[in-house]
Amino acid sequence: MSLKGKRIFYIEDNVGNRSLVEVLMEQRGAQCAFERWGDKDVVRRLMGFMPVDLILLDLMLPNNVSGYDVFDMLRTIPALNAIPIAVTSAADPSIEMPRSRAKGLAGYIAKPISVLFFPSQIADLIAGKHVWYGG
Repeated sequence: MSLKGKRIFYIEDNVGNRSLVEVLMEQRGAQCAFERWGDKDVVRRLMGFMPVDLILLDLMLPNNVSGYDVFDMLRTIPALNAIPIAVTSAADPSIEMPRSRAKGLAGYIAKPISVLFFPSQIADLIAGKHVWYGG
């Protein structure tokens, strides 16, 4: 599966998770940029990486910031409204998947991510499909 030329912005504080996603995406031709904190710098860094095909969010970020907080902030910026945003999280999918749907996210991918399925899940999200994967 090729993701050649696709650009993915991932807000994730865990270095291991970032590294795995980066390897999986780069093997398929995608470029990734990362933000660790999810604070106001995320917008500056994201805008510097445009154009972006997909934004991935961890739900549990440092400094009492949640992925939902970041999602709400990003959706206030008109230039980012057309970009699909999906969650990757180790939080309980039975709780967070319905919450993610209600917020209007494009999908939820449970951690640990599946090395086998993750690239196709990303391709589906970029193609405009919704992905709800609870592991």
